[in-house]
Amino acid sequence: MRLQKTPNPSGVRRFAQRGIFSRQITVSSQQMSYALISSFDPSALDDFRSLRGKGGHVEKGLFIAEAPKIVRKVLTSALAIESAFMTPEFFEEMKPLFEAREDTTDVYLAPKSEMEKIVGYNLHQGVMLAVRIPANRILDAASLTWKHPFQVLALDSIADAENMGAMIRNAAAFGVDAVLVDDQSCSPFLRRSVRVSMGTITDVEIIRVPDLASALHSLKSLHPCLVVGAALGTETKDLRTITVPSNCVIVFGSEGWGLRPEVSNKCDLLASIAMADEIDSLNVAIASGIFLYALQHATNG
Repeated sequence: MRLQKTPNPSGVRRFAQRGIFSRQITVSSQQMSYALISSFDPSALDDFRSLRGKGGHVEKGLFIAEAPKIVRKVLTSALAIESAFMTPEFFEEMKPLFEAREDTTDVYLAPKSEMEKIVGYNLHQGVMLAVRIPANRILDAASLTWKHPFQVLALDSIADAENMGAMIRNAAAFGVDAVLVDDQSCSPFLRRSVRVSMGTITDVEIIRVPDLASALHSLKSLHPCLVVGAALGTETKDLRTITVPSNCVIVFGSEGWGLRPEVSNKCDLLASIAMADEIDSLNVAIASGIFLYALQHATNG
């Protein structure tokens, strides 16, 4: 459906609504009119086609938001929505959110069974958005806008999309100013990552950096900050003993091998979580939540 904003002296909002239906229906009221078109070009739904296990939409500068809670968060954000694909019932529920937006959106309506044929898997709910990935800010310029003391999460070679989404959700929960994601990590905008983040990808700034070691060096040259790397081993400091003087950057490495040496070398110290002797590590997403909480409460600045 296209939310078309046309000059209208009476203040009436008009919408053209496209869906997979066998007939055309028009519903009118004093405030708005909807025209349901009987068919549309299937190529219009390419952004939603065969989504299982694929990230081609990211290459086109889009991410997919699905499930009602995530869709609502996106609709109330400033992110640009390319198109929407949903059942008529979900559109009726979310119509006020579309009406409150300032941009123009194509909303395609279909029964859930027809949607599943397009996306390639069974849907729990029938509501999806194709959303424009926000422009990537330059780290140096972005850092000048952060609050002080700031807290930043930096990710080195995080490969699993679900871990990525959970870490973004942790970052949003603890008010992190930005998440730095290096080019060895998976995209934070993969469908599974966005889903696991529960839409909090709209709440925290994500900055892609081509070289995390260089980014950390640049950040330290601009701002006094403590860079803490999460690591294992006897030469690490107990997380509970660390005091953060002011700004803090917390760095997490790959699920498999941890921080790369060039990234570890840019850290001021390496820290670990005290655990039972028979347990040697935690999932990286779980560990990130513990680090963020502990170091946020260890800040003196």
